[in-house]
Amino acid sequence: MNTAQLLPHLMKLGEHLKSAHEHYATLKSTGKPFSAEIIAAFVQTKMAPWDPKVGGRSLLDDDTRAAAARFIGGIVVNAAM
Repeated sequence: MNTAQLLPHLMKLGEHLKSAHEHYATLKSTGKPFSAEIIAAFVQTKMAPWDPKVGGRSLLDDDTRAAAARFIGGIVVNAAM
């Protein structure tokens, strides 16, 4: 696999991170509860239609998508503290 093939997918992950941070900010400003799990659930929903491929092979199965969403949720919540 060529590393350059991953760059568009890494940029998309960055978009999901930005979206997660915006969701976190909205929850916090309205006083609603938030946690890494709540943010991860939001991200996982947003990621559902995304099917990144390299060489015709999908990069995300359900478990990997959930792990990526949890990773993003954790970053957002931990960076905010």
